[in-house]
Amino acid sequence: MLVDPVLVTGGCGFVGSRVCARLVADGHDVIILDNLTRGAPANLPAAVVEQVRIVEGDIRDADGLAHCLATYRPRTVLHLAALHFIPACNADPRRAIDINVTGTQALCDGCAAVGTVEAIVFASSAAVYAASEMPLHEGSALGPMDIYGHTKLWNEQQAALFHRRTGIAVGIARLFNQFGPGETNAHLIPAIIEQVQAGGPLRLGNLASKRDYLYTDDAARGLIALAAVCREHGSLTCNFGSERAVDGWHLVRLIEQLHGSSLVVTQDPARMRPADTPVILSDCTRAHELLGWHAETTLEHGLAAVFAHPRAR
Repeated sequence: MLVDPVLVTGGCGFVGSRVCARLVADGHDVIILDNLTRGAPANLPAAVVEQVRIVEGDIRDADGLAHCLATYRPRTVLHLAALHFIPACNADPRRAIDINVTGTQALCDGCAAVGTVEAIVFASSAAVYAASEMPLHEGSALGPMDIYGHTKLWNEQQAALFHRRTGIAVGIARLFNQFGPGETNAHLIPAIIEQVQAGGPLRLGNLASKRDYLYTDDAARGLIALAAVCREHGSLTCNFGSERAVDGWHLVRLIEQLHGSSLVVTQDPARMRPADTPVILSDCTRAHELLGWHAETTLEHGLAAVFAHPRAR
C-alpha cells in the first residue's frame, strides 16, 4: 500500500482523474496540482472532488510548486502533468520541452528539497521506443520519432539522475495508447466517435498503423501499483499496455457496430502525421511478474463506455 499523503500532478486530466478516484477509494489523502488548461475538476466524480485538495498551479512555477510541496508534504508523487497531444507538441516543440522537461525538472528539484518524498512515478510513454515489428519490452531499443517521444525519454533520464542524486525511489511507467470516456485531446478514438455522432462521412488520417490501446482505469491501477513496488527496487521501469495491437480500420468497424449502421471513411490529408510508426505493441511481462498487474478491460468493452462519453465535459 502507498503511504499518505499523495500528490498527483495533472490530477484533473484524462488519466490523472482516474488515478485520483482510485486513490480516494483506497483511502488515501490526495492533493492535485493542475493548471486546469486541459483538465478540470468536472473530470472527477463529484464524490471524489469533495475529498481531494486541488491546487491550481503550473509545474514550471518552481516557487508555487515548492509552496505546494512544503504545505502538503507528500510522501508519494505521481507525475502525470505534461503536454501529451503529439500534434500540439509538433506544432510548438519549444512549449512541449518547456512543459514536459523544464516542468519535470522543477518537480524533481522541489521533491528533493522538501525532504518528505519517498517515491515518484513518472508517466512516460511507448513513444520512447524505436520502431519495431516485435512486441516491445523494457529492454527494447529506444529511438523516439517525434518531439513528444524525446521529451518523455529525457524525463526518464531526468528520473534516473534524480534517483542517483537523492536515493528517492522512482518508477517509470511506459504507457501505451490510453483510451476511455472523457478524453481531453482529439485522439483517434474520440475523433471517430464524435464524427459518427455528428453524422456524415468520417474524415480521418492514416488508419493502417496498429496501436496497443490501454483503458484508462487499467493505466491508473498500473501507476498506483508501480508507486508501491518501486520502493523495493529503487528504480523500476514497467510497460503498461493491452498486449494487443489493432489498426484504425478495426476501430472503425467496432465503432460501426456500436453505432448500428455503416460508416463511410474519407482520408483527410490534414490528419496525416509526417511520421507514423507502423506497429506499436507492448510486452508487459515485467508488470505481470513484479506488480501482479494485467490489463482487465477489453477494447470492445472500453469502446462501449467511450461511445457514451467520448470527450471531457
